[in-house]
Amino acid sequence: MFFKRWYDVDPTVSKAIATLEKMSEDMQVRCADHIISKLKDFDFDIEMSLDDQYNYIMRRWYDKNVKVSHAMEYLKKAPDEVRKELALEIINYLK
Repeated sequence: MFFKRWYDVDPTVSKAIATLEKMSEDMQVRCADHIISKLKDFDFDIEMSLDDQYNYIMRRWYDKNVKVSHAMEYLKKAPDEVRKELALEIINYLK
């Protein structure tokens, strides 16, 4: 059985996240700012308890920066069509 990460379900989103992962932290934060600003009006509950935060620290590449981590959580919870649109924006921005 193969477990797919949430961003590997859609090839466009997967490419955007893979490209973002290879960028400098500065570029990751710039993209995170863009993602957050685009999704800030959606009603997402991304709050984690202290126990959850402790268990997730440095587990994923994007957990190294709080802003990037929050942006990925927003993106994860975004509607599919919005997630894909943002993925295309990220790919174009990072070219």
